[in-house]
Amino acid sequence: MLNNLLESFNQARRIFEYDYIFFDSFFLAIWIAIMIKYKKWNPLKFGIFTGFVVYFIDSIVWFNLPAGNSYPIGTYIREYWIGGVYMPRPLGDYFWIKFGADFMMTFSYAMFAFGWLWIMFENFFKKNLKEALLFTLLYFTFWMLIPLFSLIIPLNDTLVDTVRYMDTQMIAWSINLIVGYLFLSLVYGTNKFESKKPKTILYVFVVGCVGAFFMEFPLLVFRIRPTGVLFLLYDVLLMLNQGAPYLYVLYDKILPRLFVKIRKKPYKEIEITV
Repeated sequence: MLNNLLESFNQARRIFEYDYIFFDSFFLAIWIAIMIKYKKWNPLKFGIFTGFVVYFIDSIVWFNLPAGNSYPIGTYIREYWIGGVYMPRPLGDYFWIKFGADFMMTFSYAMFAFGWLWIMFENFFKKNLKEALLFTLLYFTFWMLIPLFSLIIPLNDTLVDTVRYMDTQMIAWSINLIVGYLFLSLVYGTNKFESKKPKTILYVFVVGCVGAFFMEFPLLVFRIRPTGVLFLLYDVLLMLNQGAPYLYVLYDKILPRLFVKIRKKPYKEIEITV
């Protein structure tokens, strides 16, 4: 039992039907259209930027990086089986079919998760509860509907089985989490940077947990992630929170000094100009 639990932590697996990708793209288009309607240009840019970063790490680096000595030779951190066919290296004719799954799990994920994260960061200053609730409800609702529609509407039931071997990643994720929040505590928990605001630390942590829960809960409910509640709790704590402290400091401290103009209003609002 203990071995099975440890294996479920070390092997982040997803099993879904290929039409999941189609429904994800449909709701992503709606998500982007709503952000455009509300003129959320900065969250859009942030989502696009992080989308390319996540795609590069997961779809290129991890797909071509050996999983480590714990696995047979020829095993990589990210592995795919689509329609029962193991995705080879180089991909050859399988490039586009794998790209669909890559796009859903990396770029689309970033557009939802990091776009929403930026909006939550904005509303720490603006405190626009209506806006925060709108995008939070849309985010969670869309991510619950995507697997539901894939299950009940048979567009393409080809199975995609993908696994990420996390043995070499879990320690790095945990270190990122600890260092990130120590850094955040230094910036906002002391007067070292003249920005002491301890509630910022709690806010970033809660937002990070909520965003990760929205992503992982549908995977658990619809058995896309064949793990259990303990893995859900683990991902809720670490998935976004390993990066959220750095991203908040980037949003609040670094970008205003490098790429932005700050408009003088009762709250501080950041707008990236390119």
